[in-house]
Amino acid sequence: MKKNFFFLTTFLLLMMFAKAQEYNFEDYVYPFGHRMYTSPDSKGNLSSVTQYSFESQAYDNYLVEEVYIGYGIMSAKTTYRYHTDGNAVISDVQLRQNRLTGSTKYQDRLILFAFPEKDKPFKWTETDRGDKYQCTSEYVYVNASIDHKMLFMKAIKITRDNSYIVGNEKHRIIETSYWVSDYGRIITFGDWDGTKRTSSKLDVLDYVQEISKEEYDSHINK
Repeated sequence: MKKNFFFLTTFLLLMMFAKAQEYNFEDYVYPFGHRMYTSPDSKGNLSSVTQYSFESQAYDNYLVEEVYIGYGIMSAKTTYRYHTDGNAVISDVQLRQNRLTGSTKYQDRLILFAFPEKDKPFKWTETDRGDKYQCTSEYVYVNASIDHKMLFMKAIKITRDNSYIVGNEKHRIIETSYWVSDYGRIITFGDWDGTKRTSSKLDVLDYVQEISKEEYDSHINK
């Protein structure tokens, strides 16, 4: 009986370890802690820099997002209390601080990052400050130049889609971000009613484009 219990306990521990290894969040979610992102305006000029860092207080973990403009002046700060659950990093409390509007606390359930399911995209719905988003996480392949190095990589593409009506006019906002192991979130694109532009990117990223698996394989297998 004791022997069977030992083997059962060992098996469960191995299963838990394998599950933890399956979702290597630390490789994707701002793996270097402080990551610098640029936010170009419509003309491509630098308008702000966003810095990410992690904090722990008592039993809670926080992701801190600080937005700087001009000469290192912080214009906004958002603190996300978060935890991991299965394949996702989930925030249940957000403290948003702005130089103009002050501080506001929200308790939305936001998925900050999620791994796709093994053989298909992972989908969810979330509400962020009253706006409802249809979201998807899926594996794709990209060709990117990071710090002037040409790379072909498997990436996680996360899409957040919000449709709404103002007056009698329908509007749609689509946010698409690409996450790569060891680099984190390398770029985010915004699509406002069909007008597309880069909304933020890793400061050492020169460019990125999504490619087919066949093209990816052809370069990897050379």
